[in-house]
Amino acid sequence: MTTHRIRTKRLLAVPACMALALTAGLGASHATAATSGRYAAQAEHAGLTGAQSVALQKDVDRYVAQTGGKQVSANRVDVPGGFVLVAVPGEKYARDLRTTTHPTSAADCDPYNFCGWPKSYYEGTVWERSKCGVYWEIPNGWNSGGSWWNNQSKGVVAKMYGKSHNWVYSTPPAQVGNGSYDATANWHPVWYVKAC
Repeated sequence: MTTHRIRTKRLLAVPACMALALTAGLGASHATAATSGRYAAQAEHAGLTGAQSVALQKDVDRYVAQTGGKQVSANRVDVPGGFVLVAVPGEKYARDLRTTTHPTSAADCDPYNFCGWPKSYYEGTVWERSKCGVYWEIPNGWNSGGSWWNNQSKGVVAKMYGKSHNWVYSTPPAQVGNGSYDATANWHPVWYVKAC
């Protein structure tokens, strides 16, 4: 008799779990559709095709999920102490779709920040952090190549760490007016960065 009751409860629990999972899935896709709808005009004004807009939103959603950040424009995710500016699919450099300007160099790293890119020569999505003393996890998928710019105050050194928070590399001290940088860096051993 007890075994029968347990089986009955389990049989009843399975459809309830399935219903909850379906509801959660619908809620997530509804939230994504609402978010992408909110920024669709911005993407269209910036000259994106429909396919680019859809692919961009998928990339933005991935960065939101990874970082716990908040989407604030068609391609920007604000995170504690910085932001991620997602490159439009098919474009070489990240650009802020709120202004539609095209960043073309490391000079687009804001003063008093550390910036990283997944590709050499500052190409692709840009990840920017400013707050000192925090281990900032670099974005998933940045496993090789890449570039960075330490645009902190004069003399400030950024430090990079591996998976176990083991020290990997310290940047040269930032210089007045141009920081320190590496256009052909290697993210492979790096998991975390302390901006200062």
